[in-house]
Amino acid sequence: MKITDNIVSVIYSCLFFALFCWVSVTLLGSRFLETFSYIFFIFIREHGVFVWLTNFILFCGALLSIVFLVLGSKKFEFILHALIVCFCIGFVYIIVLTSNAPTPNKQDITSLLLIESSIDHRGMVESILDYKTRILTSGFVYVFFIFLPLSLRLFHIVPNTKTTIGALLEMLKPSLNIVVMALFACALQPFYFKTNFYGYLDLLCFIAGFVMLVLTLWRHKPKLDFYSMSNIVMLCLGVVLVLLCSNILASSDQYFNVRYTLYAFVFVAWYAEWAYSYITRT
Repeated sequence: MKITDNIVSVIYSCLFFALFCWVSVTLLGSRFLETFSYIFFIFIREHGVFVWLTNFILFCGALLSIVFLVLGSKKFEFILHALIVCFCIGFVYIIVLTSNAPTPNKQDITSLLLIESSIDHRGMVESILDYKTRILTSGFVYVFFIFLPLSLRLFHIVPNTKTTIGALLEMLKPSLNIVVMALFACALQPFYFKTNFYGYLDLLCFIAGFVMLVLTLWRHKPKLDFYSMSNIVMLCLGVVLVLLCSNILASSDQYFNVRYTLYAFVFVAWYAEWAYSYITRT
């Protein structure tokens, strides 16, 4: 498991701490403070703060793509040039797509919660169709940012770096910090009060990923720096937080906007990490 200690890992670890604090304060405020009982729901509404934050993170990813193309113009191979261009186009496309989405009529929080509670009894097929975007996005995160890197480490699978594909896989392999942050993003779900089959599958995947991380740390005992230790502690605190606030997360289907924000952050952090490492390597 890669443990990076460059300036990029320091920056995104600090930003991750800020996101962790913000999510924790809003959830705990809604859970335990009557005065702020709706603060979390205000932030997660469609076209709310978390949606705009997701677009801002993706915009930063597009800017980073331009910077990397300029700085690495003489270092990147063709396949990496093409990959970065695709990322840049993808970031812009998602921003435009979400920005042009129809804005729902403004409703008070109580009305929104009542509407959502009335559609909790959808069938499995209907739920899958409604949640296809979040299912595909979460599946991508679980496979490429959690299961694959942890499996490679657990089963001692090392890509052949003498081949182009092997070298590319080794370079793009997420670091331990990225895996931990991806797990934290996936932890933000109701641990109980599930209303559909997808919810239980999501929880099962998270538990499997968390167990794989614990086994990896226990078997290999990597030398962790301060930021890696801090991120792992925040992941554990995040699990406790969700256990305390699962009823809040279960009250609104739009809690997934928080996960989209964290997914975008994890992807851009991973992207910045390997691109910076490639540009600055000797």
